[in-house]
Amino acid sequence: MANYENILGTISMTKDNLYIIELRKTFSNQISFRKSELREFYRNQYDEFDENAFRRLLYSLEKDKIIIKVDTGVYILNNNNENVWQPRKKFIPSFSPELKSISNLIQKKFPYTKAIMWETRILHDFMLHQPGQNLMILEAEKEAAESIYNFLDNQFKGRVFLDPKQDVVDKYVLRISESIIITPMISRSPHQRVNDIPCPKLEKILVDIIADAEMFFMFHGQELVNIYKLAFHDYQVSEKTLFWYARRRKVEQKIRALISQKTDIKLIQQ
Repeated sequence: MANYENILGTISMTKDNLYIIELRKTFSNQISFRKSELREFYRNQYDEFDENAFRRLLYSLEKDKIIIKVDTGVYILNNNNENVWQPRKKFIPSFSPELKSISNLIQKKFPYTKAIMWETRILHDFMLHQPGQNLMILEAEKEAAESIYNFLDNQFKGRVFLDPKQDVVDKYVLRISESIIITPMISRSPHQRVNDIPCPKLEKILVDIIADAEMFFMFHGQELVNIYKLAFHDYQVSEKTLFWYARRRKVEQKIRALISQKTDIKLIQQ
């Protein structure tokens, strides 16, 4: 075994002190491996080892493209002869002027209330058939949802609905081209901020359209398959985030079944 001080003192890492051959033998049969597994591998190669040494090793492995980071704390070996994984672009939704205006109104009127917004039109590019309706979804803290509903209903009379059930969706929501739906926020939902609009990450949307099937039934059937295939093909989808949130919403098995039975998506993490 080598001494880790040799690593820290080496300006340029070599295949010898990175143990590339051993690394490939250890992980070649795995689709992916975790940072903790990689750390344990190198701990076994050196007499002395600490986190500083590991950080330097990890930096060199990524810099030399020996391994590729595909998710938080998840890596794959870079097999140059196989097109296993290609970096994809981050999903950054583009919102309508009206949604931007509503978001500004809410942030000014309820500055201390947590809320996120999105609209279903952002899914249209993933679909073959375009729905005739656009739903603007506003998730807010449960305690504030009714107050926000009353505030918006005064300004958008007849277009605002508070956590509507299937019968209300069928009778009223779908008869309006642009509806505003207010629902209680699910804590710790994957979210981001785009152009000062707090909105869900793609992983949350992919889970919610399955978990809230009554609301999003127009995105089911073959269109649901299309949405998942194009989302995974064109954009960064964190499997860790997706399945963590899916478990929280109790639809993990539904999503795994959809992916394995209806699509050609190759999951990095099983």
